Amino acid sequence: MKHREPELLERETESALIAKAISGIKEGGGLILVKGVAGTGKSRLLSEIRTGATQAGLGVTTARGTEFEQDFAFGVVRQLFEELAFKADRTPRESLWTGAARQAREAIDVISSAGEPGDFAILHGLYWLTINACQDRPLVIVVDDLQWCDKPSLRYLAYLLPRIETQPLLVAVALRTEERATDERLLQHIISAPALAELNPRELSAQATANLLGQVMHGEVEEEFAITCHRATGGNPLLLRELGLTFTAQGVSASARNAERVAGLGGLAVAHLVASRLMALPDACAPLARAVAVLGDRSPLMRAARLAGQDSISMALECAILLEQRGIVRIDEVYGSPTLSFVHPLVRNAVYESLDRTDRTTSHHRAAIMLREGGSPPEQVAYHLMKIPATMDPVAVSDLRAAAAAAAARGAPESAYVYLRRSLEESLKGDERREILLEAGKTALLFDVVTGARLLQEAWDGMDPIERAEIAPYLGMAYIYLARTDVGIDIQKSTISGLPANDDDLKKRLQACLLSSSTWYVPGRGDIVDCLPELRQLPQGDGFGDRLLYCAVAGRNTALGDPSGVLRARETLADETFVDQADPNGPLACGWWSLAAADDDASIDSLDNAVKRAHVGGSLFTLASVYIHRGYTLLWHGDLAGAEQDGRETIRVGQLNGSAVTRLLGTTVLAEALIEQGHLDEAEQALAEVGITATTCPPGPVYLSLTALSRLQRVRGNYETALGIAVQAEEACRLYQIKNPAVADWRTLAALALHHLDRDGEARVIADENLNLARRWGAPRALGRALRVSGLISPEQGRLELFEKAVDILKESPAYLEYAKALVDLGAALRKAGHRNDARPPLRHALDLATRCGAVTLAGRAGAELAIAGGRRRRTALTGPGALTPSERRVADLAANGQTNRQIAQTLFVTPKTVEVHLSNCYRKLCVTSRVQLPAALAVS
Repeated sequence: MKHREPELLERETESALIAKAISGIKEGGGLILVKGVAGTGKSRLLSEIRTGATQAGLGVTTARGTEFEQDFAFGVVRQLFEELAFKADRTPRESLWTGAARQAREAIDVISSAGEPGDFAILHGLYWLTINACQDRPLVIVVDDLQWCDKPSLRYLAYLLPRIETQPLLVAVALRTEERATDERLLQHIISAPALAELNPRELSAQATANLLGQVMHGEVEEEFAITCHRATGGNPLLLRELGLTFTAQGVSASARNAERVAGLGGLAVAHLVASRLMALPDACAPLARAVAVLGDRSPLMRAARLAGQDSISMALECAILLEQRGIVRIDEVYGSPTLSFVHPLVRNAVYESLDRTDRTTSHHRAAIMLREGGSPPEQVAYHLMKIPATMDPVAVSDLRAAAAAAAARGAPESAYVYLRRSLEESLKGDERREILLEAGKTALLFDVVTGARLLQEAWDGMDPIERAEIAPYLGMAYIYLARTDVGIDIQKSTISGLPANDDDLKKRLQACLLSSSTWYVPGRGDIVDCLPELRQLPQGDGFGDRLLYCAVAGRNTALGDPSGVLRARETLADETFVDQADPNGPLACGWWSLAAADDDASIDSLDNAVKRAHVGGSLFTLASVYIHRGYTLLWHGDLAGAEQDGRETIRVGQLNGSAVTRLLGTTVLAEALIEQGHLDEAEQALAEVGITATTCPPGPVYLSLTALSRLQRVRGNYETALGIAVQAEEACRLYQIKNPAVADWRTLAALALHHLDRDGEARVIADENLNLARRWGAPRALGRALRVSGLISPEQGRLELFEKAVDILKESPAYLEYAKALVDLGAALRKAGHRNDARPPLRHALDLATRCGAVTLAGRAGAELAIAGGRRRRTALTGPGALTPSERRVADLAANGQTNRQIAQTLFVTPKTVEVHLSNCYRKLCVTSRVQLPAALAVS
């Protein structure tokens, strides 16, 4: 008879919260978090969630992390989706694999021909696979023992949870609090998500102890026996259950006269209780249980029987049934075949620990050979090779490297590195060892720069100049990230000098990487800037190295305020093949930055295409760079909603990849957008979370972050503080040799703060310098802003001319927000000069532009000035196609062309909730009530 699960006891509060979450799933999803020490009933509450969801007609999929499988890439994800996304014959359920979800096949398929998408592309695909899975009916995802979940699966959950607020999806996870997690940072990110319910099951009372023992032992429990058991176990449900099962197996009743026997068993560990139950079973049962302990949960019965030395499957099935009846294992059916799992991780540990070291090693080696001969995936073989000593298996390196390649293809660099690190413990010859060192070092750089640098340095020491050139950019940037900037730069310089004179393309590639890294990350290296004249004089070509160098030179020139490289960067970025092949974290990013600072619309087109590529085949680091640069470009163009969205996405990516620089730059984009939208408290909090305050500042390229904080303080009216922070930004810019006011406008902020402090003489000196630099750069946004600021601090008789020049320069540019600011200042100046009629047109235009940009504070000022000038303020909100923000317009166009919300979300790489919000705004601004009316409404000019 199959062991029946006991009734849930003293969990009325938890049950009510579970029922409430399940009943409300159609209104929007979220997290149910179950926390507690081992044995308190976390898994039992997850079972209650599964049962309640099933009874409510919801879809349910479950998985469990295990201590022994933490390096198995996407192990938990595969458990969740293997049966959900595939039919019994292993053919996919096509409705789930539409759109971006196809990118997730690499993570779930044991054998896949989908190529090698990057880690972010797989995360994005898994997100859409999940969304697709909950469209026909709400879905509940259940994950037990989250602390042992493999890192790629943790990253999936961390990516998923912030994006399911409006989806019919519940994620229920159980966490053992006293255990160390696979990745504490990712775990904290997951459990810090707003929870619909947090359940903390406690120990049972004496009365509940008696009830539980009665269910387990199938009879009456006398009070003295129950009290003694409660005292011995502390009311821990798992220990009580194990005691009851052990007494039942021994034929001991729950009477008062047997209470003294509790003292003999009650203090024993679960291992002794399980061992005593195994001893009461036929001899063939224990080897099968030990085989499952070695193979891991969800072991096919035939595989476990073979490892246990049992030729008869019928006999193995009989043993499995007996083990299930004794509460040791659970029999499930997967694709029509029986599999075995332990009822609890502590039970598995008990059986596994009963094997001595020699038996464990031998069993794992036999398992590895069995799986290899059976054609199992390399990661399954590698799992067992990791458990045996080096040199024990003559072909271990081949299997481990194959497992690393499979893990890397699934976007799981941490797992790939573990296999490569184990390969290095084998006896390797020089070339093979150096090859694996190089592979392991590059892989480790994706998540652990210290380890990556150490391995690459070891590989570097045995390489010739050409081989060194292949890894110099990686090793150099690793040292730069570790704040050993001089070492990183010197490695790249020495590599360049050691190359043969005729290898121009490779030399140019390295020079481009050296120049780009020194532009944004390395302060105070004048020797790098000094080489610019020489680089500019190099013969021009169209090789890959040439194009990288064009971008790098343009980026360095942009920092210096020299526009000479912009045209060449524009021509280079127009080549989509080049952009597709280049690393977005290197010289390519310099090209984007140069075009954005020059107000060139081509930057947006290139970045939009890069976002698409990153979602299809990019890494988290790739996507972070693209989002940062697009966020700043949207910000400078006045698309505040788009900039805010990219800033938030950058921060989320930084939380997933652990990059402090990514979070810093993403937060800065977000803060700038929030300031312009009038959300000052949120902006200040965001900056504080990455260490940017009036009194603290982290190391690194903080000139942009300090500029944002200075702007925030100026808007708040804290002019002394704003001035002090602007001076800090100046020092940071000087250190990084950034002179261009289009990149960091600390001079604008310093001049305005000084003006408000009645220090106009000093303000004009800074404003004049700012204007001269902006004229040299020549781009409308920087020059228009410099003219406007000069007007604000000039005597009244000279202001109008400066404001008019600013408006004239900005009106044909994409810098709509800066244009709106110039119009407001012009209108205000005209009004103060007594030209009220002339003031109204620029103020009305400014109000429209500011409203379109979402610049609430600026729109309020424009409206107030318009009212003072005698103009009528709008009684209704700005309407018509011109009222749409760029982000809203993109959504409206796609909806008008017949795309559904989910299709729009996949096209624009946003969440369905974001599409819903934009469409709601579009309907309001276009005065329509449905998407069928959109084509006609958008056609109105």
